[in-house]
Amino acid sequence: MSGLVPHPNQHPSHDAGGGCPHGIPRVAALLIFLLCCALTPATQTSEGEDPLVELEVAYIYNFTRFIQWPEAPTGRPFVIGVIGNPVMEVALRVLERDGKRVAGRRIEIRGVASADVLDVCEILFVGAAAEDQLDAIVRRTAGQPMLLVGDTPGYAGRGVAIELFRKPDVFRKVERLRFRINRSALMTRGLMVSAELYDVAEVLK
Repeated sequence: MSGLVPHPNQHPSHDAGGGCPHGIPRVAALLIFLLCCALTPATQTSEGEDPLVELEVAYIYNFTRFIQWPEAPTGRPFVIGVIGNPVMEVALRVLERDGKRVAGRRIEIRGVASADVLDVCEILFVGAAAEDQLDAIVRRTAGQPMLLVGDTPGYAGRGVAIELFRKPDVFRKVERLRFRINRSALMTRGLMVSAELYDVAEVLK
């Protein structure tokens, strides 16, 4: 395994995790994703909630184990913004309630009203309702250390770095949650990425 893949203008940092960001052992980090890929019923819960939304939250949090952001000012939270998907915004707030951290930084979830008022954040989840703003979002955040994530078909081909998608089994009774990576969209963001992330993803060249 080859460890961190830096932005062309960056140099890999050394850590206690054998090359995986935040000191998480590579094998353990991979196992987390493999567990998240376990079969999940494709039907909705009794409350009408999508059973895979919780897994999407787990995926987004686990991406932080494979990606390293530039050092932030002391005390600044790790911000996950959400635009165009109120359900995901609510679901992600469990990370705040559970006190989850990224490299020692507390996580803060922020709703984004439109591409015109984009604030600084480490991860921006772009929902389907913001599809008409996607091109503007990609353009305005170009070159910034901001990871764009979405779960709308075709987003990875339009500049979103990681696209979550659902893949039914051969009997179409259950679904697996998977993700594809737009390698160029990810690597032009000044982020250092563990090479193992590509091993569990579909990769767009």
